[in-house]
Amino acid sequence: MEITLTIDGKRVPFRKSGATMLAYKRQTGHEFYADLSAFLGCVNRDKEGKVIVADGVPSVDMSKFDIEYMYNMIHVMAKSADRNVPSDMLDWLDCFDNFDVIGIFCQLLPMLGAEMQVDEKNSSTAAGRRRKKTT
Repeated sequence: MEITLTIDGKRVPFRKSGATMLAYKRQTGHEFYADLSAFLGCVNRDKEGKVIVADGVPSVDMSKFDIEYMYNMIHVMAKSADRNVPSDMLDWLDCFDNFDVIGIFCQLLPMLGAEMQVDEKNSSTAAGRRRKKTT
């Protein structure tokens, strides 16, 4: 999946592929799912469990989440889309005068969230359930 966002007046492509999770781990030493789950756990919800949104961006309790994870995920996806993106994240970020990390991350979240979906046909858990039903 690819998407191009405009950041500080520059068009920046982002890509999520089958290698995204491994590239993230190689760059950060962290598990992709663990960090994404940590972020999702910090999203503020109302009494009915609906995500609280302000100006199109989910409200997040940043006191419970390390924002560096967002920067890392964004950088990995930018590098995946454009091999000319510097490997050093700070060098890349220095190319921008303004970088709305939360806004950018939230625009990429639907692509990242697709990784959290379970395909029932291909899931080993689903296969186990099918086997149990036939025995």
